[in-house]
Amino acid sequence: MNRLIQYVRSIGNAMAKVIFSPNPATFPFIVSNGTKALFLRHDALGDMISTLPMLLMVKEHFPLMELHIMCTKANVSIIEHCDFIDVIHIVDKSILHAPLLHLKELRKFRSMDFDIIVNCLTSQASKNGILTALLSGKHTVSSSVFAGDQYAIYYSSQSKQAANMRSMSDKMLALGSETFGILRQEHDARAILPSSQQFAENALNTLRELGIEENNYIAINVSVGQERNRWNSSSYRILVDYLLQNGKQALLFGLSTDSEMLNSIMQGFENIRHYPFNRHVLEIGEALKHAAWGISPDTGFLHIGSAAQCPMIGLYCFLPDKAKEEWLPYGVPHRAVYSETQTVKDISPENVIKACAELQTMV
Repeated sequence: MNRLIQYVRSIGNAMAKVIFSPNPATFPFIVSNGTKALFLRHDALGDMISTLPMLLMVKEHFPLMELHIMCTKANVSIIEHCDFIDVIHIVDKSILHAPLLHLKELRKFRSMDFDIIVNCLTSQASKNGILTALLSGKHTVSSSVFAGDQYAIYYSSQSKQAANMRSMSDKMLALGSETFGILRQEHDARAILPSSQQFAENALNTLRELGIEENNYIAINVSVGQERNRWNSSSYRILVDYLLQNGKQALLFGLSTDSEMLNSIMQGFENIRHYPFNRHVLEIGEALKHAAWGISPDTGFLHIGSAAQCPMIGLYCFLPDKAKEEWLPYGVPHRAVYSETQTVKDISPENVIKACAELQTMV
């Protein structure tokens, strides 16, 4: 079976080499006034948050560049208030898996004749390579994180600097640095939470209405994007009981679809609330600025917390050692708790409580 898969891949790579021929270019790419650059980040919320420092770094160095970004409905909310992004293009995720259904849209992108395309996605390398090639015009040069010499058929250059970085945020910064010839500064490696005074006021008012004491509450997220990352309500209840007994307030966060689980966790506790549903993600970030720390399974909430400079505890499925740093909270004190299996539900509450005690000594 493995030989068959390798054979099919070799056939596919051979065909791609004939069909696609990216314009040759070496790093750094040439940027001039009015250069149009498209960054591909059509995936999840946490991925977009990890890319914002790189986008800001590039725009600060090239303020007259026309910076475009391809995103999805799942992650557009985090960039709607970014003044360093010039044009936002919202696409359906299916553009990656079924590009033939989006030929009209692809032709529209090609007609924009981007000077530079930067693929910020590190998974599904062949599909993203094909998509990058389909989006490229006659003069486009393109870059990506190095995934292997076989992907040179899709990109003008691949960043080996980025491939050597362990965290996703550092990968993105290295990709931008090598693509555009930018000497990274220490301040570039900072998480970014775009916001507004209105979001900040809304968050503060909501916390006060709920009776939540600033800087003494623990933000606990129960919502997940993938079922394997969901923790048990019984485990949450043990955690909440520990926090309350140690003088902390607990504020739950989740979506309206998590109502049943939230009610199950809160049952029997007098002083526990959940943050109102359907609030903007940037308001959630502002609320997290006032938390002592946050706790969440591996999902976008972890990275919202990081961007809000909130210390975080992340709950993860089993990961090999070389992959453990990729999605850790970035730039804040944190602890990671790993399951011994492929499901977060197998993490014991005692291990999370231990992480809480350790994190408390750090903040």
